[in-house]
Amino acid sequence: MEKASREKKYDFVQRSLRNSFVKGKQSKQTQKEIPTERKTMQTIRYCLPLRNSISLSLVRRGFVLIATAAVLALLLAPITAHAQNNLYVSINGNGSNSGGSIFEYTLAGTQTTFASGLSRPRGLAFDGIGNFFVATTFDTPGDGFHGRILKFTPRGKLSTLGNAAHNFSEGVATDSAGNVFAMTDDENTDAGTIFKFAPDGTRTIFGSTPGQSFDLAFDSAGNLFAADSGSQTIFKFTPNGTRTVFAGPSAFTSDQGPEGLAFDSAGNLFVSTEGNPGNDTILKFTPGGIESTFVTDLRNPRDVAFDTLGNLFVVEFLPVGDILKITPDGTETVFATGLIRPQFLTFGPAR
Repeated sequence: MEKASREKKYDFVQRSLRNSFVKGKQSKQTQKEIPTERKTMQTIRYCLPLRNSISLSLVRRGFVLIATAAVLALLLAPITAHAQNNLYVSINGNGSNSGGSIFEYTLAGTQTTFASGLSRPRGLAFDGIGNFFVATTFDTPGDGFHGRILKFTPRGKLSTLGNAAHNFSEGVATDSAGNVFAMTDDENTDAGTIFKFAPDGTRTIFGSTPGQSFDLAFDSAGNLFAADSGSQTIFKFTPNGTRTVFAGPSAFTSDQGPEGLAFDSAGNLFVSTEGNPGNDTILKFTPGGIESTFVTDLRNPRDVAFDTLGNLFVVEFLPVGDILKITPDGTETVFATGLIRPQFLTFGPAR
């Protein structure tokens, strides 16, 4: 009986172990046979923290980018928010070292003073990021004229970009790289020198003209044009400085000399001529050099500039001091009057 009881107990233990083994095997088979749904759910469950972490990281980065963009928009708003350009005019005034100024006009004709106390301001130009350059000339007793290019940042900070001793500053122009080109006339010979100032102020000589010269203008291909009134010639300089004659003395009457230069949107060059007050003209040259007369009967026109609508603005610096507005069809009106020896003009962002 005792033996039978032990054998029965042994059989029970064996059956239990066998059943446990079979169940374990079945459990493993079940895991192998039906893994997809369970494992997918496990994968999703285990990946949720990582996914949430990635999502949170992206949200944080997006917030940082949006905040950065908002700050930049606020900082740059005074520079880029102006849809229309205003007209800037250099005023010689009484011709002293502090008698000049820059006037700013809205397109409606409202005038404000942008800067005053300047020394014989002449050429004006903006670069592509809103810096404003003004050519001035300081008369040093016993040491002659000293040309100086002033720089006004978009926020109004004033500094000197460069100097040209014993030269009188006239026209300025900027290229697409931010370089400033300044026409100056030698105080003794009147011969022209075109200085190139890099954005950091480094000065080199880009070119020269034989006579007293005034304005500079770039065409759309990057060629620089210079008005040499003394030799009755408009010179063309390629980007590498090679000089050729675009229009020579035969393009002008014996008492005319080119002064101001401006290109329209079609690439035509408009040139103010001076020398016969009351009969001075604005000439038009096509890109191929064909000449025609745009308007006539002007008095001492100096500089010219186009607005975005194709209207041409002209400075008559004597006897009254006018700014004329001429529509594309040649209709002429007085935009401003009573100025004391206005010289050059340009369009740029409102300040």
